[in-house]
Amino acid sequence: MNDIEKLITDEKYNLELKEQISFEEPKKYLKAVSSFANGYDIGYVIFGVEDGTKRIVGVKDIKKSYEEIANRIKTRIDPSIIPTIDIVNIQGKDLIVVKVIPGQHTPYYYVNKGTRIAYIRKGDQDCETNSTELNELILRGRNQGWDELVTDNLYKDFTFEKLKKYFKDIKDYKIGKEELESFGLLSGEKLTNAALLYSDQNPVVGSFISCTRWNGLDKLSAKDDIEFYGSILNQIDNAMEFIKKHMSNGWVKEGGKLARRTIPEYDLDAMREALINAEAHRSYLMRGTNVELAFYDDRIEIVSCGKIGNGKTLEELLKRPTSQRRNQLVCDIFSRLDFMERRGSGIKKIFQAYENDEKKPKFEIIDDVFIVTFYSRLYRKVERNDDNVDINVEKNVGINVEIKIKEKYPELSNTSIEIIKLVENNNYITQLEIAKELDKATNTVYRNIKVLKDMGILERVGSNKKGYWRINY
Repeated sequence: MNDIEKLITDEKYNLELKEQISFEEPKKYLKAVSSFANGYDIGYVIFGVEDGTKRIVGVKDIKKSYEEIANRIKTRIDPSIIPTIDIVNIQGKDLIVVKVIPGQHTPYYYVNKGTRIAYIRKGDQDCETNSTELNELILRGRNQGWDELVTDNLYKDFTFEKLKKYFKDIKDYKIGKEELESFGLLSGEKLTNAALLYSDQNPVVGSFISCTRWNGLDKLSAKDDIEFYGSILNQIDNAMEFIKKHMSNGWVKEGGKLARRTIPEYDLDAMREALINAEAHRSYLMRGTNVELAFYDDRIEIVSCGKIGNGKTLEELLKRPTSQRRNQLVCDIFSRLDFMERRGSGIKKIFQAYENDEKKPKFEIIDDVFIVTFYSRLYRKVERNDDNVDINVEKNVGINVEIKIKEKYPELSNTSIEIIKLVENNNYITQLEIAKELDKATNTVYRNIKVLKDMGILERVGSNKKGYWRINY
């Protein structure tokens, strides 16, 4: 089997198979030529092979077909490209192989009757670019990123106290206007887009993180909802505090020992890595979008907009993380602060943080949206019994409520905290059983439970006889 046969049989997204040349509708294959020229990897259009079966059928009228393809690419693709076009014989049949190398002068348009359309590859399809994708191709053709563009905003109108504090705290390095200019954040008196993102005022439309703590497993009702603006450094810090506020610590017994091992509900380093990646690699050209953090009972989802910058598929990205960055200046500042390495390793770090967990983080690309999902280590599945009452299925992990409650409600009595701990271990426990366990008078237990109910921490679900307790914190 020669190289072309191997190429045909491999499942690759940079391959387009055509059974015959369409003389009347050259757009059918010229879309692929435009996509490959606008892409990042070498692409091949092979004529004389059935697309579905990959059966080699050969090209009819090979000479005329060859000239047609060469002429159409020359006259219908702008700016001009010079692909390699070869005739190869496989299994006694002639094929035409067009090899397209990604160009440096993007976007490459398919031109016909006054229309100019640039195509890009999405999976195994050639799709028209939208306005955001086209703008990114234009910037790429200029060898420039959005964050490098110089704006009309003046240095004197903005402050960088958060950025300065980080450099002082982390690098023991005092920065001023001269350093900002050396970082590429300033051009004379004018700020680049990257500088705006790091400024304390940050006026970039859509540059904020919305954080929501949802009740349950879907977006029906929220118990906490807030948006964080300002420097992207400040946004990340505030989002991390939001996570800490709502996450729990758990414990498991170490074998037969009395000692317990603390289990954080989420790995904070991995969460921070995901937020940094979301801010660094999102497409700021997509106006009206922002980073979203959705905190559910069983998971946290971090959502940012913008495709993978180098055209890789999700599978390729997870197998071999890319070091190519959409916002080079933004990433460079994160690197200087030791928030990210100069080579792409964020996804690898996230997986390493969860290498011993049964349920790994999940990465998804849906249209132009990139989603990272982290699963709670403490979430306990709930089922319904015959009386339609929720019962806990998994009870091997206990929530360290004492630490959490004391931090959030320092005014609570020790008795109230002990009540919560008992309810956490058995949410069907009765008030009389609580009094017996704590060796307290029933009136004392009733009084503390009323306080917990009034504060919204403790809730009775169902009847006194068949119901159970629910803890809200």
